Amino acid sequence: MKTIYLFLALVTGTISLQVEAGNELGTDQIRSLVKQGDILSLESILKKHSQFMTGRLLDLEVETEHGQIIYELEFLMPNGDVVELEIDAENGEILEQEIER
Repeated sequence: MKTIYLFLALVTGTISLQVEAGNELGTDQIRSLVKQGDILSLESILKKHSQFMTGRLLDLEVETEHGQIIYELEFLMPNGDVVELEIDAENGEILEQEIER
């Protein structure tokens, strides 16, 4: 459990939110969106999709696509597969999943 919290602490420092190409919001703005309830926290997203926690997070972005805020996560799984997820930041539902073998 301590490993998960360390993992979350390391990951949250790498989040970026793009409203439009080249227009990134800072960490404080992202925290504000979470606090206002506009988006779920990264911790909530990872708990909801805990089956991917066996993998190593390679990349994380939070961006807006067509007016919708999306978490984009990329995991390296123990079997060597790379799983890319697009998750709706508002409700935590997986919008798209791609597996590279």
